[in-house]
Amino acid sequence: MENTILFTIFGFIYLFLLNNLLKKYNFCLDDTSGNEKHKLLLNFKSKTPLSGSLYFFPIIFYLFYEYYFLGAVFCLIFFGLGLLSDLKITNSPKLRLIFQFILLIVFLLLSNEITIDTRIEFINNLMNNEILKVVIISFFLLVIINGFNFIDGVNNLSSLNFAIILFFSYLLIINNQFFYPKNQILVLLILVLIFVVFNFFGKNFLGDGSVYGLSFFIGYLLINISLLDSKISPYYIANLLWYPAFENLFTIIRRTFFKRKYYLPDNLHLHQMLYKFLTKKILVKKNYLLSSLSGIIINTYLFLINIIGYFHYSETDVQITLIVISVIVYILSYNFLKNNH
Repeated sequence: MENTILFTIFGFIYLFLLNNLLKKYNFCLDDTSGNEKHKLLLNFKSKTPLSGSLYFFPIIFYLFYEYYFLGAVFCLIFFGLGLLSDLKITNSPKLRLIFQFILLIVFLLLSNEITIDTRIEFINNLMNNEILKVVIISFFLLVIINGFNFIDGVNNLSSLNFAIILFFSYLLIINNQFFYPKNQILVLLILVLIFVVFNFFGKNFLGDGSVYGLSFFIGYLLINISLLDSKISPYYIANLLWYPAFENLFTIIRRTFFKRKYYLPDNLHLHQMLYKFLTKKILVKKNYLLSSLSGIIINTYLFLINIIGYFHYSETDVQITLIVISVIVYILSYNFLKNNH
């Protein structure tokens, strides 16, 4: 408990100083003056520190390198890849996607103990082949990484969703007394919540580096948690991650239908449609508050669904039902917002 309090104090002070230093030296700031159409929507008046990478990557490595050294190392590599994007060194989304896929394949070849039980016999049989297993799990993690990147367009959406996932993962571990670095997960959860508070007031953004690194590492943690006990339905893990995954799938389908390149950003995601809707319905002048409200509304729904999922984490039929309901709610909400923006 004492260490947790110390980490909390350290995390708050470190993030506060980091945000101010980045602004002071004009380094790694969000710039909406370029071609990033998904960020132009928010129209913040001042540049905001993309402090997520520099905040999270030393913390994750310190907390988890003893338990998951290889995972922590590749997490840092993903942080670095995204940081190159934040610094405008690599501006090609397609190139970053290729690098992500290569990194995931190398990681899984080096970590051959990682597997996923889909409870679908055909896919499980395919994964008996080592190469196919690597490709399937790489695809799964690639969808999660880029799904979180797609939803990182308003305050408190990706950051708060990361916190929700860590919260239910922590509950699952302590209530089942699994041998797992639960204290490290608790500390990471608290440090994510500190970031959420700053993000609520528009004081910082995650940035591509933080989204890549956190989504990779959380996906990796969830795969490991799913292997702790066969009672944990893999679809409970899917339920925790359905939103970024479906956002990715829906975006690809939408852009393909309208003949747009699937890897290029736009401002037609659900959260951006919600933001535009709120700007017309709520008389709030501060953009960051409307942005944060958009993220909180979506995460409130996700939290409620995850509560139900947590109490039935071993029941695959319940998890699939929740995912189907959520997908229907997403599509109906998207159509409503599209017709009323």
